[in-house]
Amino acid sequence: MSDFTLKELAEILVAIRVKLIRIFIIIAVAWSVSFFSISNLIIERIKIDLLPEGAEVIYRAPLEGMILKLKISLIIGFLVALPYIVYLVYRTLKDRTEILSNFELSKSQAVIYGTVSAILFVLGITYGYKLMLPIFLQFLYESARSQGVLALYSLSDFINFIVLMLAIFGVIFQMPLFMYILVKNEIASLDVFKFYRRHFYVAFFTVGAIITPPDVFTQLMVGLPMILFFEISILIVRVLT
Repeated sequence: MSDFTLKELAEILVAIRVKLIRIFIIIAVAWSVSFFSISNLIIERIKIDLLPEGAEVIYRAPLEGMILKLKISLIIGFLVALPYIVYLVYRTLKDRTEILSNFELSKSQAVIYGTVSAILFVLGITYGYKLMLPIFLQFLYESARSQGVLALYSLSDFINFIVLMLAIFGVIFQMPLFMYILVKNEIASLDVFKFYRRHFYVAFFTVGAIITPPDVFTQLMVGLPMILFFEISILIVRVLT
């Protein structure tokens, strides 16, 4: 496989200049719709479902609420455009470089992968929203209250934190699909994942320790699903490949 050069990068950028405009249009339209009709509903729903009883959210700046709505709308716009972006990157790398020379993707496979990816992402968000975050946020609130501190959260910090955590869980739940694609297209072998199993376990719990408070229970709620999905991924790859 030849090295990826600056010349190839320049050719790629020239080739996709028109499609970049399409991406911008998709994001702009989705952003506009979500800003006026969805973002407020998301913010209010999160406050109702996840704000611990007794805690309060505040504005630290006059434009904080407006900027938060803009961020949420932009994220929604990007998610709407993401399938097209992924397809565009794949086609460009496939046609103009040898990076994906071993990777073949038909339209039917793209639909299947996209559907499975969306389902796994929703499952990851559901796990975080319904199970992990309520316990996590309650733990943080009780910790503050035990110190005699009034829990006043900035609205933007509170929502941004939740969105980040949900995104992490959504990505974690992509693991079975990711490993399947790597092994099926001979980019990596199943034996490699098995051989480095212990290393993955350490990495999973390291991630859990970084993104959760110093509490074993909450760290397990992050690390164990990652290990579970790793083992499920190995089983799926063994059966399907």
